[in-house]
Amino acid sequence: MKIDDNTVIGEDGTVSCAHCAAVLGESVAQPLARALRRERPPADAGPGVRADPATYTDRPLVLRQLFCPQCLVLLATEIAPADEPSFRHWSVTR
Repeated sequence: MKIDDNTVIGEDGTVSCAHCAAVLGESVAQPLARALRRERPPADAGPGVRADPATYTDRPLVLRQLFCPQCLVLLATEIAPADEPSFRHWSVTR
């Protein structure tokens, strides 16, 4: 079953990359557990993100990205406070 353009759920519940079939997670409860993670300054998100985070929050922000460990396709991106858990909890229901 297709989750989005980059991820699919197999019959056994594993989540895989739609491009190269690398297993990203063993279950829908942790669909991207095996993904590569990268943290960078929010400005690295591109020219549309140029405001100083201090204008809006007193907490430092970070750009977090998840990639397929095999083909390196970008799976998820968020800008969030650096002291919050990565990609706040999310799961897939079938």
